[in-house]
Amino acid sequence: MRLIEDLTARLRDALAGRSSSTPEWTPESAPAPAPLAGSRAPLRPGWVQPDRTTCGSACLVVARALGDASYAAWLETGEVTGRPRDPRAPGRRFADEVLATHVRTNRWADSSGRPRWAWPRALGTTPWDLAHELGATGGTTPPGTRHRVLTVSPRRRDEAYDVVARAVATGHAVPLYVGNDLLPRHVVLVVDASGGEPGSDEPWLEAYDPSSGRRVRLAREAFVRGDLLVAGWSEPWFAVLPTAG
Repeated sequence: MRLIEDLTARLRDALAGRSSSTPEWTPESAPAPAPLAGSRAPLRPGWVQPDRTTCGSACLVVARALGDASYAAWLETGEVTGRPRDPRAPGRRFADEVLATHVRTNRWADSSGRPRWAWPRALGTTPWDLAHELGATGGTTPPGTRHRVLTVSPRRRDEAYDVVARAVATGHAVPLYVGNDLLPRHVVLVVDASGGEPGSDEPWLEAYDPSSGRRVRLAREAFVRGDLLVAGWSEPWFAVLPTAG
């Protein structure tokens, strides 16, 4: 088991573009900027990914809505100052916004028009494309804020949990990739953290799950064990966090 975990950790480090000896990125090594003032608009019921490939795109849309109250209001009502009212139903408007985001993150050019390798939309959204989109359009940080991908090594899940918890505690929403022991398969958006449930000392994270549109709790012990059971997936793989560096 130790050998398998070591090989898995090396694979994850390779996917992240660094050697297994490279120290993990933490907020202390590159302090993240403060979240947008007035961020954290409430999560709306019914924000569900429109198909099985758009969990990452749904998290991007929700992250932007959490940081931009006017964008969240437009998703809900279709109204924005200076424009005609959008006649689509809220669920249709959210779905169309998610699908448009998915096209944008997976095309052959980034938001600046620079060429890049396109990722097949049937395979979802890579964490690096998600990080780039958050930097371009903003989430709970202003547009232009750089985001980086943190690899969750099976040997250092406790450290990764603490990094995510600290970022969320300061007001950031953090996309988290989960999957099985072989591949990342789903993305949730961590939006809250607590020292423990009432009557319990066990810390937990709370995340928006785009497959259901509901919040789910991710206990620290389950995170460290790789036993999350979120939308059928158990292992944390990557987290996407803002950085000033």
